[in-house]
Amino acid sequence: MSEFSLALLVALTGWWFSTGVILWLVHRPKSRHSTIFAAATLVMLLAFWAMSGLVGQSTPQGVVMAFCLALLLWGWLEMGYLMGFITGPRKAECPVDAGATQRIKLGLGTCLWHELMLLVMVFVLAVMSWNQPNQVALWSFTVLWLMRWSSKLNLVLGVRNYNQSWLPVHLAYVDSYIPKRPFNALFPFSLGLGLVASYLLIQGAMQAPDLSMMITLALVGALAALGTLEHIFLMAPMGDAALWVWAAPDANDGAGPVKTGSQP
Repeated sequence: MSEFSLALLVALTGWWFSTGVILWLVHRPKSRHSTIFAAATLVMLLAFWAMSGLVGQSTPQGVVMAFCLALLLWGWLEMGYLMGFITGPRKAECPVDAGATQRIKLGLGTCLWHELMLLVMVFVLAVMSWNQPNQVALWSFTVLWLMRWSSKLNLVLGVRNYNQSWLPVHLAYVDSYIPKRPFNALFPFSLGLGLVASYLLIQGAMQAPDLSMMITLALVGALAALGTLEHIFLMAPMGDAALWVWAAPDANDGAGPVKTGSQP
């Protein structure tokens, strides 16, 4: 297997496995969340410490390790939101008569602390990576950040399909901000930009002057492509939930999925 194919496999496996682990942990009994998140926070701090040494290593091994640490950092951030530790000041449902602009504004209030923490983490990674040869963590985290913002905007404007049943009970109000619609005007732009970015990054990887840069661009390009695929999942019910059936919430796990009238 070529290094290029191996890099793509690492990105795909990391995306799939980390998503599943987060989903599984979030749906453990709520009484365990504080302990789980405390342990995850320790891992996050150790990841930043390890990253401070890896950014100066431009070896293929250093690139792959930094990429995996970036996924750990992202997982901590997502877990903090889904467990309810890093959300926002608003914890109420969206008014039924709210227009798109008001829904976006109110929706931001439900995840404001999460978004600010995300910006802080991007800033820290940028400072750590400044003038360093290994940029994969910063680039990967930035791609995840931009793709997530695009996904959130599409969700608030309305999508055909999303895994609402995976939302924990304490985030039930989030469902009211996501109208079910067959299409929204932002989607084609999000899809187009995602496809272009994925193509340019993968093309750059294939033309990279050295192995480390090839692996870096391949990993980041694969994340961009997977983020674009997630956008497609929002509009096309393709049974993507089956990818994480092993981690899906159990009705008897003590956390449970959201119970509402709408269906994904």
